[in-house]
Amino acid sequence: MCGPSHIHEEYTAIVNNEIKSGLLFRNCILNGYRGLPNWSNILEKQFQLHRDKHIVWIVSDYKFNNFDYPHIKTLQSVGELFLNVSGFPGNVDKAFMTPEHIKVLGEHSLKVMNYIIHTYPHIKLIFWCLYKRTKVNTSSYPKHLWYDNIKTIYKSHMIDIDDFTTPAEFATCILDEGGHPNKKGYILMDKMIQSSFRK
Repeated sequence: MCGPSHIHEEYTAIVNNEIKSGLLFRNCILNGYRGLPNWSNILEKQFQLHRDKHIVWIVSDYKFNNFDYPHIKTLQSVGELFLNVSGFPGNVDKAFMTPEHIKVLGEHSLKVMNYIIHTYPHIKLIFWCLYKRTKVNTSSYPKHLWYDNIKTIYKSHMIDIDDFTTPAEFATCILDEGGHPNKKGYILMDKMIQSSFRK
């Protein structure tokens, strides 16, 4: 698995014993990066490294590293997708939170997803952040970037949280407003992953 701090050891410490014993995330490698933006070249490097294995991508919130907005606009003008950037806690700048900023960053994230799915067709996506933001909460994000609309695009390449829980129940599986899983959330995430690859 690759994704943001949701699977970083700082947060998975609450289920460390279960991971070590194989009760959770058996046969999984967890590559968590705090605040990892969807356009980070870390992603492509990790996917390339594990291209012969089952890959699960916990897709980040569109606004991580939102201050990359001017660079994203430049990338789009030349048809490129990735920046040589990483994330960090609190990597959200209020100056880049308008609907237009989110629209550009969200749509660029979709372009990255399309490329990743084309390059690694066996990959599975989990939209954990987006589910929390647009199904548990009411988001100010453009509606076409909400979970239910994204699901219509990526249904065959995602592990659909709706198949495993409800928004009300999901709300009991997170620690904070950032959507980091609590112990119950990691059990849910593990069930989603294991069920998907048993099919």
